[in-house]
Amino acid sequence: MQDNHSFSSSLSPLYQKLMLESQRIAAKFKVPAFYRQFKAQYSLSRKVFFNHPLVLYVKNLVRPRLMDSFGHGLDHSTKVAIDTATIILLEAEKYANIRGKLERLMVLGEIAGLLHDIHRGEENHAEKGASSAKKILKPFPLENREIEWVSCAISNHEAFTVPSPCPIPWGQLMSDALYDADKFRWGPDNFTKTVWFMVNYRSIPLEEVIEKFPWGVNGILKIKETFRTSIGRQFGPDIVDVGVEIGKEIYRYLLEFYKDYKETNDSEK
Repeated sequence: MQDNHSFSSSLSPLYQKLMLESQRIAAKFKVPAFYRQFKAQYSLSRKVFFNHPLVLYVKNLVRPRLMDSFGHGLDHSTKVAIDTATIILLEAEKYANIRGKLERLMVLGEIAGLLHDIHRGEENHAEKGASSAKKILKPFPLENREIEWVSCAISNHEAFTVPSPCPIPWGQLMSDALYDADKFRWGPDNFTKTVWFMVNYRSIPLEEVIEKFPWGVNGILKIKETFRTSIGRQFGPDIVDVGVEIGKEIYRYLLEFYKDYKETNDSEK
């Protein structure tokens, strides 16, 4: 996984400073329950991610296609991939005859996580990503139906859209798990990393960031009603709530920071 320095170098000095301060603030808050309660399952998913040859190959393949500068690069996709596999692992007990296929489904879920944002920043990026995934995975040692599951999952990961049904329950599980894992990022990750890359990428001035920050914090809350797996519905809202509390604390910090920032800039004019 990339470290903070390797992908923060694209930030302006101001937004890099504010991102690091946001991470310092977030460190004071509790870790969401999902990551505290399922440490063993999460560890197993990480083991698959960092060791399985298919996952490693896809990771290296997509690295140059991911938008690190937009906050949806390899760091984001790695977290989505690992959480997708963790959710699949936790949900799998509901499905008959899945035990022998569980690691395979986790691998496919992690591949979907790595590929889901390869067209981020483009219109209809989920649909385009699904189409590209089919082409990318065609030469892989995967069954056609497995490629269809990955593609279907990617096509369904966009927020506030009606998902298309995926073939057989296992394909649907992968789709729902990918969606929830991606929306877990609307918690602490949103305020400690993603937002700073997005405002930097769009060259949004700090004054405008602060003006819209409360709206953004409150807007996050509506995602809580959209989680699709039972694990997502149980633990996703807590992840979002922790993120929102972090966001409120960051906003209070920004108000104080901006007073000094503006005075310094005004005095230099």
